[in-house]
Amino acid sequence: MSEEEFMKGITWLDMLKLKGSWGTLGNQNLDRAYPAEPLLTNACSAVFGTPSAIYPGYQLSYLPNPHLKWEKVEAWEAGAEANFFRNRLHFEGVYYKKTTKDLLAEVPGISGTVPGIGNLGSIRNSGVELAISWRDQIGEWGYNVGANLTTIKNKVLSLVQEGYSIIAGDKSQSYTMAGYPIGYFYGYKVEGVYQTEEEIAHSPKNTLANVTPGDLKFKDVDGNGEITPADHTMIGDPTLDVTYGITLGVDYKNWELGIDLMGQGGNQIFRTWDNYNWSQFNFMEQRMDRWHGPGTSNSQPLLNTRHSINNMNSDYYIEDGSFFRIRNVQLAYNFDKTLISRIGMQALKLYVNIQNLKTWKHNTGYTPELGGSAIAFGVDDGSYPMPAIYTFGFNLTF
Repeated sequence: MSEEEFMKGITWLDMLKLKGSWGTLGNQNLDRAYPAEPLLTNACSAVFGTPSAIYPGYQLSYLPNPHLKWEKVEAWEAGAEANFFRNRLHFEGVYYKKTTKDLLAEVPGISGTVPGIGNLGSIRNSGVELAISWRDQIGEWGYNVGANLTTIKNKVLSLVQEGYSIIAGDKSQSYTMAGYPIGYFYGYKVEGVYQTEEEIAHSPKNTLANVTPGDLKFKDVDGNGEITPADHTMIGDPTLDVTYGITLGVDYKNWELGIDLMGQGGNQIFRTWDNYNWSQFNFMEQRMDRWHGPGTSNSQPLLNTRHSINNMNSDYYIEDGSFFRIRNVQLAYNFDKTLISRIGMQALKLYVNIQNLKTWKHNTGYTPELGGSAIAFGVDDGSYPMPAIYTFGFNLTF
C-alpha cells in the first residue's frame, strides 16, 4: 500500500503491506505408516504334534477401515507488515485460523480386539502472531531490540459422536472431547482438607472412599449432595495460551553481545512423579506442611499412603506450566581484518556462548517443558533437567 499515490506524503512510513492467504492440504502423518492393508503380526503360539513343536499364531496388526481417508487441513490468515522511521522499526502482525478435519487417530479396540485407525473428528487452532524490532546506530555503538508473541486457542469441534471421549495417559488423566481443548486434564476439584469428623458429617457424602480427617476434600460439582465419579470435571489445560521471545543485541567496534530470552504461559502441568504408588520414602518439601491435626493444613493431606482418596486424579496434582528463560547469551570478538590478513586469514572470531543460563518456573519438577503424545502431553512423570551448556570456540576463514 505504501506504493500507492495517496500514501506518498507520509514521511514516517517507509513500507506498508497487507497480506492474506488461504489453503487446504491433505495429511497422512501418523506414528506409523498410513495403513493400506493390515499386516499380520505374531501374537501367540501353540504346541502341536509329537514330538512337540511350537507353531506361531498370527493376527491382524490393526482393524481395517474401508472408509479411512487422509486428514484435511484448512488454514487462512490475514495481517500486515510495515517499516517506520527510515526502516529502523519493523512490525508484523497476523491473525490465523487452522481447522483439521477428519482427524487421524487410533481407535481403541472393542471386546479384546486390536486398535485400528479412524477419522475421529475435527480440531481448530486460532490466534495471533506478532513481531516487532528496532535497529539503530549511535556513533560506534549499534544496537537492536526485538520481540515476538504468539497466542493459540485450541478446541475440539467434533468427535465420532456426541459424548464420545478419548482417554489417555498412565493415570487416565488426559481427555479429548468435543467442546474442550485437546488432551485436557480430567479429575476432581479440591476444596481443602477435612479437619474434623464433624466437618465430614456436614459435607457432601464421599462415595469414592471412606474419608477421615486429613484427606482431600473434593468439590460436589453436580450439586447432588454426594461426591461421585460424576463430579469429574476439567481441572487443567496442557495447551499453552501464549509463547513469546525477546532478543537484545549490542555491538561496539569489534565486540558483539547477543541475548535471547523466551517464555510461555497459560498452560498447566499434571504432576505424577510424587504419587503414593512409588514415592513412599522421599516426598517433596511441601509435604512438611502436611495435615497432622485440626487446623494444621488446608492444602496438604495427611502422610498416609493407604488413603487412596488422596492419590486420585485431582487439581492437587495440577501445577502452573508458565516459565521464563534466558535461552542464549553470546559474547564475541572479531579480530581486525587488516591485522589477520597478514597471516593469510580473512576473518577470525572468538566467542563464548551459554545456553539455558537461567529458568524461572512455577512447577516442582526439573523442567516445565514436557513432551508426550498428541492426546496426552504436559504430564510430568519424572522429567530430566534442562542442562546449561557453556561453549568456547572460534570461527576462522582463510
